[in-house]
Amino acid sequence: MSKKDLIGQDLARQVKGDDDLAFQLIDGNSNFMDTALNDFATEVNLYECGRSYAVVAIMGPQSSGKSTLLNHLFQTKFREMDDSEGRSQTTQGIWLARCPNIKPLTIVMDIEGTDGSERGEDDTTFERRSALFSLAVADVVLVNLWCHDIGREQAASKPLLKAVFQQVLLRFSNKPRKITLMFVVRDKTRSPEKKLKDRLISDVEKIWTSIKKPAENSNALLSAFFKVEVVFLPNYEEKEEEFKSKVKELKRRFVDSNAPGGLADSGEGKEPASGFAISAQAIWKDIVDNKDLNLPAHKIVVATTRCQQISTELLDGFETDEVWCNLRKKAFDGFVSDFGERVNSILNHFLSKFDAEAFYYDEAVTTEKRRELVKNLLKHVKPVYRAVLNHLRLQHLKKFTEAFQKSSCGEDTFAMVADRCIGDCLFEFDKDCGAIRVDLANWDTLKASTKLHQDMKKFLAANGQQQSESVIRRLYEPQVKRELSDSVGYLLCEEGDPTWSKIRKRLNVVMQSTITKLNTTLSKFGTDEEGRMEKIQNLEEYAKQIVEAKAREESGRAGHHMIQKFLILFKIDRQWKNVGEIEEAVEASLFTPLDMLSGFAAIRLEAGDTDDIHHILSSEFRGTGNPNTRELLMASSWARVPPSRTLLTPSQCNSLWRTYRIEVRDAIQNAKKSIKKRRPRWMRNVLVVAEEYILKPIDRFIVKPMSSLINWFHKSS
Repeated sequence: MSKKDLIGQDLARQVKGDDDLAFQLIDGNSNFMDTALNDFATEVNLYECGRSYAVVAIMGPQSSGKSTLLNHLFQTKFREMDDSEGRSQTTQGIWLARCPNIKPLTIVMDIEGTDGSERGEDDTTFERRSALFSLAVADVVLVNLWCHDIGREQAASKPLLKAVFQQVLLRFSNKPRKITLMFVVRDKTRSPEKKLKDRLISDVEKIWTSIKKPAENSNALLSAFFKVEVVFLPNYEEKEEEFKSKVKELKRRFVDSNAPGGLADSGEGKEPASGFAISAQAIWKDIVDNKDLNLPAHKIVVATTRCQQISTELLDGFETDEVWCNLRKKAFDGFVSDFGERVNSILNHFLSKFDAEAFYYDEAVTTEKRRELVKNLLKHVKPVYRAVLNHLRLQHLKKFTEAFQKSSCGEDTFAMVADRCIGDCLFEFDKDCGAIRVDLANWDTLKASTKLHQDMKKFLAANGQQQSESVIRRLYEPQVKRELSDSVGYLLCEEGDPTWSKIRKRLNVVMQSTITKLNTTLSKFGTDEEGRMEKIQNLEEYAKQIVEAKAREESGRAGHHMIQKFLILFKIDRQWKNVGEIEEAVEASLFTPLDMLSGFAAIRLEAGDTDDIHHILSSEFRGTGNPNTRELLMASSWARVPPSRTLLTPSQCNSLWRTYRIEVRDAIQNAKKSIKKRRPRWMRNVLVVAEEYILKPIDRFIVKPMSSLINWFHKSS
C-alpha cells in the first residue's frame, strides 16, 4: 500500500459524537480500509455477535438524500449535503456506522451515489462495484429513488440491477442467502401507492426475467433470492414532520430484524460476525480485480481464514494452559492414573471453544479445521501419553517381578508360576491402559504390551538362568566331580596302555546320564534350546576340567604310583626260595609301570588324540631304542602334544624312570639279602634236639627244685 493510502487509513475514522463513530470502509480510489474496519469491529464488539447482527446498505443516485435518510432512520451522523454550496457529491466511497440503541447490532453502510458528474466515465465502474459489494454483504439493501423516476431506465437503476442480478445473485449456492431489497420512494406524488408499487415490482420482475440465467437456476424465482418491499416517504423539506413520522414507523421494522419474518436473514447463508471483516475484504478484492464474484467460494475463504485463526489461538492457548502444563509435568515425572480422564477433559474444553466460535461457518470447512486442530493438539499430547504409558509399563514390570519372586517356590513350579504371573500382568496392564486412553486418538498399546512381555521374558530368562545355574552348582557339579575324580585316579594307576580310552568312556557315561537329568531340570526353568545347549557345554567343560585336574594331581605323584605298582606285582613280602625266583619276578613286573608313566605324560580326552609317547618310553627304557628316540626323550616337549595338554615332559619322564629304577634296585637287593640271612636245615634240627633233650630236663630237674628250696629257706628264716 502506498504512503498516500496509509494516510488515507488514518483519515478513515471520523468521530461524529460521543457514541457514534463513522469509519470509511472503502475510499474514493477503491482502496479497502482494513485497519479502519478492524477498529470499527472492535469498537462495536462485532466479532462477539455470532449471527445476531444485521447490515443495512443504501444505494441510489447522487444527492438523492441517502445520508439524510440514514441519519434520521438510524440516528447515525453521516455527512449530509450542504444545499448552500449547491448540489454536489457528498459521500465518497463507502462508510460504516453503528445504529445506536437497537438490537440486534445493526451496521449501516452509506454508499457513494450513482450517476454523479465527479467520476465522469468511471461512475458506472464504481457504482457497479459498490452495488455488487452491498448486495454481497448486506442483509437489507435500501434503493433510494425519486417517485417521478419510477418507470425510467437510468434513474430507476434498472441497468445497475440487471448487471447485479446477472453477475452475482445467480451465482449463489442452491440455498441462497435471501436479501431484502427495499425500494424507498422519496417525495411521493398524488399517484396511488398501489399502482406505483405494482409498476416498480413489475419492472424488477421484468429485469429478473430478462437476464440470462445459468442452467442450474434457469427456472429460479426472484422470491427465492429477494424479498422485495416498497416504502413511500413524503418530501423532507416540505413535509418534515410527516417525513419523520414515516421514518420512525420504518425504524420499528429494524428492531429484532433477525427474528423469523424480519428484514434481516439469520440462516446458514449469513456470514458469522467474526468473519465479516475477512469476507468483506475478500469480496471487494474480487470485485476490483474484475473477477466473477463467487459467494460460496468467498464463504469457504472466510470460513477457512477465520477457522484457522481460531485454531491457532486455541492451540497457542493449549500450549500455555496452566492445567495442561501441570499435567504434562506430572506425567513426565511419574505415572498419572487418571491421565485419560484429565487430558480428555482439557481437549474437550478447547474443542468446545472451537465449536462455539466456528459454529456459523461453512460446515465442511469447520469439520476439516476441527480435524486439523485435533491433529495438532494430539501432537502435543502424544509424547506425554507415551511417557505415561512407559511409566505404566515399568510399574507393571515391577509388580510382575515382585509377584513372581513371592510365588516361586522351587524348580518344579517355575514354568507354571511364570505363565500365571505373565497372564495376570498383561491383563492388568491392558486394563490400566484404558484409564489413560485419549478418546480422540487411535493410539494402540500393542508396542508397549509387546515390550512388557519381552521384558518379563528377559527377567524370567535371567531368573531361570540364575536358579538353574544354582542347581547345577549345588547338585550336578558335585555329582560329576564325585563320579569322575575317584574313577579317573583309579584308571590312571591301572595297568594297560588304553588308560585314556577308558577315561573317555567313563566321562561319556557320566555325562550322558547327567545331561538327561539336566535337560529335565532346565525345561522346568523355561530355558530355551540355546540356553540348554550352553549349560550342557559348560557342564561338559567342567567335567573335562575335573578330569584334567585329577590327572595333573595324580601325575605329580607318578613316581610313587610306579613304585607301588611294582611292589604290588613283585610281592616284596613273600618268602623267596632262591635268587632265580626273584629274577623271574623282576622280569615280570619291572616294565609294567611304563604304561602308567605313558598315561601320566599327557591328557588325551579327545578321541583323535594320538602321540608317540608310549613308543618312545618303551623303546628307550627297555633298551631297544636308537639315537633318535634318545634325542626325543631329552626334548622339553612331546611331538603332537600341545603344552596345555602336557602333564610330564620327556625330561621329567626320564628323571622319574631313573628314580624308579633306583627304588626298584634297592627292593630287589633287599629281597636277595633276605635269602642269605636264613640258617641251614641241619642246624635247625640240632637245635631242636638240644632243646628237647638237654634244656628242658635241666629246667625241670635242676632249676625248678633249686628255686623251691630257696623259697622254703627264706620262709623258715
